[in-house]
Amino acid sequence: MNVRKATLDDAHAIAIVHVESWKTTYEGIVPAEYLAQLSVSEKEQLWKRGLQQQKHYIFVVEEDGNVCGFISGGKNRSTQGKEAEYEGEIYAIYLLKEAQGKGYGTKLVKALVDDFQRDGIRSMVVWVLADNPSRRFYERLGGEKIAEEVVDIGGKKLTEWCYGWKSIEYFA
Repeated sequence: MNVRKATLDDAHAIAIVHVESWKTTYEGIVPAEYLAQLSVSEKEQLWKRGLQQQKHYIFVVEEDGNVCGFISGGKNRSTQGKEAEYEGEIYAIYLLKEAQGKGYGTKLVKALVDDFQRDGIRSMVVWVLADNPSRRFYERLGGEKIAEEVVDIGGKKLTEWCYGWKSIEYFA
């Protein structure tokens, strides 16, 4: 297992993980039609753009030389509400189903937090679907539910919870 900063060459592998993990994680939560239309080529273009940004926080985890998960984050995108008081945000973290439960998610969060701290970011949030059983991962890492909102995914109204960490120092 190896965690490293993602490069432009990882865009395709990240896109595969993104699409496949959505299909397994959100089955029965997000409409099946929406999951079926997810495209690796579209996600690859999205990740290429993200990886070309001057300052990006994107890490991958590899198992046997193959990317099996990733995390991305940056400045908090919230501009109002309690969640806007936090500096950083985990934008996405996904692992292939077979890579879950091995501690890779925690290692990815640690890599992101290390970069956040190096750049002076001292707190963070993450948004997660309330029906996603993986949300307990954030609770185990000490995240506290601080907000919620309703989002529309594929024509279905779903509740998202925001977890926050007032201090990310304990990840060090």
